[in-house]
Amino acid sequence: MEVRQILVAMFAVAMMASMSVALAQPAPIDKAYESSKAAELESVKLQLATRQDSRGIGEVTEVESALRRLKETKAADQRAKIAAELDSALARLHLVADGVGAGR
Repeated sequence: MEVRQILVAMFAVAMMASMSVALAQPAPIDKAYESSKAAELESVKLQLATRQDSRGIGEVTEVESALRRLKETKAADQRAKIAAELDSALARLHLVADGVGAGR
């Protein structure tokens, strides 16, 4: 493995570990949470718009879909699952926006 692949793998493991901790310690998944994730998405979309790279389109769509499902769902257990999916999708989107694995 080259150094970049190792770093990506280490980052993925760290993200999974942090998501496990977040799910073990339930934080309120409320309107403030939804708003902060929507703002984070817009920030990353702006970052992607400054680059000539279309790789993030699928990830943006996945984040938008998860955010929409979160806003439509009322059951707390389902909201927690969707929030975990949303966090994971945002982490992947950040990787694309930061150019990790771009093969530069």
